[in-house]
Amino acid sequence: MKKLLWKINDSVCGWIFMIPFLLLFSIFYGYPVIHNIWLSLTDYSGMKMMNYGFVGLKNYETIFNEGLSGFTGMLLWTFIYAGSVVISSLVLGTFIAVLLDKAGLVIAKIYRGIFILPWVIPAFITILMWRGFLNTSDGLINSILGKFGIPPIPWLTDPLMAKVSTVIVMTWFSFPYFIIVAQGILKSIPGTLYEAAEIDGASTRQSFVKITLPLVVRAMLPTLIMSFIMQFNQFGIYLLTRGEPAAEKLGDPGATDLLITYVFNTAFRTMRYDLAAAYSVIIFFFVGAFSLIAMKVGRSIGSEESK
Repeated sequence: MKKLLWKINDSVCGWIFMIPFLLLFSIFYGYPVIHNIWLSLTDYSGMKMMNYGFVGLKNYETIFNEGLSGFTGMLLWTFIYAGSVVISSLVLGTFIAVLLDKAGLVIAKIYRGIFILPWVIPAFITILMWRGFLNTSDGLINSILGKFGIPPIPWLTDPLMAKVSTVIVMTWFSFPYFIIVAQGILKSIPGTLYEAAEIDGASTRQSFVKITLPLVVRAMLPTLIMSFIMQFNQFGIYLLTRGEPAAEKLGDPGATDLLITYVFNTAFRTMRYDLAAAYSVIIFFFVGAFSLIAMKVGRSIGSEESK
């Protein structure tokens, strides 16, 4: 009986200590989510900030009926962008980690410090710096190309080049993180695998593609999924392109608009807060699904390694 009362008292004390956290979580996380879902079911906008009313699923019907083509293209571009940045950052980061692993200790430390700079500098400074570099008229890159007689490249004004530029810039910003993680994983790969591959006549490139990269990907799979989620919800890209080049039809997504940047434009440029809230709910479910997948993959990998 005493043991039971002791366990009950411990449980009660635990819940009492959790009350401040639960209150803060409810205020700063729970309420905004619930309020956003409510706004997505109303006609709240810049024209109806006081007398807005309940409209049900009308905003979602607008997205999946009237704006379906724009939404589908933007969603596809968001997936392509996030996947391209994660894959290119992984490959580049792992490749540089292999080079640093083979270099001398002093040289590796120097280059590690150089490569990590893009990661430690605040993101908005890095992105604004690249926006200046990629300026079509007087940007640094086009100025250098002009010295060799190469005409200016529309890095941020042509739809295709703007998309390529966003992937390049965000890869440059992200790959140092993968260098640090990959270096730790490389130390756990048995050297006998590379010795066996060398005996079988495998080249350095084949060893990297067949041994190093698959083992790094397997160890980093939960991290890769979370990185994909971060890029899927990457608002920093707005500082680089502002979603431009603009669409031909007013209100449609720009060429480089991700879901998150389009939500911002919808809310603060067209003042359609109701529609922006509906897009936010859709993003919330996408990110939630990816997070559940990441946790499931992490548990499965952990259980396999513990066997």
